[in-house]
Amino acid sequence: MAPRGLIGLGQDTLDSSTAEIREIFELLVSPASYPVIVHCTQGKDRTGLIVLLLLLLVPEVSVDAIAADYVKSEPELVVEFEERMREIRVLGLDEEYTKCPPGFTQQICAHLDAKYGGVEGYLMTVGVDREKQELIRQRLLA
Repeated sequence: MAPRGLIGLGQDTLDSSTAEIREIFELLVSPASYPVIVHCTQGKDRTGLIVLLLLLLVPEVSVDAIAADYVKSEPELVVEFEERMREIRVLGLDEEYTKCPPGFTQQICAHLDAKYGGVEGYLMTVGVDREKQELIRQRLLA
């Protein structure tokens, strides 16, 4: 994990967690799932990827806006920095894994574009067809 860095971790998560991502998006198709809360330990890695995928489904939301919002999360993580550092040192990771670095969003989008043809292609690959993507998009815009 350490040699590929945080961006590599994000790319690997997208590539290897397809069943879990499909399951999340299957839940988001159902109106009964709303309102919904998406969260994880810090809210920037797993949650960040899911929220990024969701926002990329909405054409009115630019990648630059998503990226700007993502980096705003980092100051909010300062209060638990020492605790996170203790946890990640055990895994042999460094401070990079506690950050919300500029460029992360753009690099993840570049990966989605290069490997899958974008978010819609990625979601099709994991098993979320265009009809379901459109339902989710409409729910997000409602």
